[in-house]
Amino acid sequence: MFIPAEAVFAEIHAYHADLIDYAHSRRVWITSPTTFMAVLNTLQIVIRDLERRKFADIIQQELQKLGDDFKRYRERWDKLAVHIDTVHKDVKEIHTTTDKISKKFERIAKVDFEDKPLLTSGEEVQPDLESGLE
Repeated sequence: MFIPAEAVFAEIHAYHADLIDYAHSRRVWITSPTTFMAVLNTLQIVIRDLERRKFADIIQQELQKLGDDFKRYRERWDKLAVHIDTVHKDVKEIHTTTDKISKKFERIAKVDFEDKPLLTSGEEVQPDLESGLE
């Protein structure tokens, strides 16, 4: 409540404490020309603080949601990493098998049939265990 005269404002504060208490109980600020700007600045700061708190609560809630999303993302990434590791291991095993089969093909291709006598009927083929062919 704006009191336009400093003398009246001083009178109220000096001799009417019950009126000041009543105003405070009703959330009324009594101001004079001297205190008016200070009260307005205080109100402006209080209103800004209320807005910041409101947005701070919203930001905190959104950060909580973002944290939950990131936790879910991390779990999914870890699961994908396990799958990638499994695939990588399988690929290495396939390369190993491919190398073994390729070497066997090369040994088979190097066999010289001209130097070996042809089998006669009734002979059995004995496996060459040293060359790795069975």
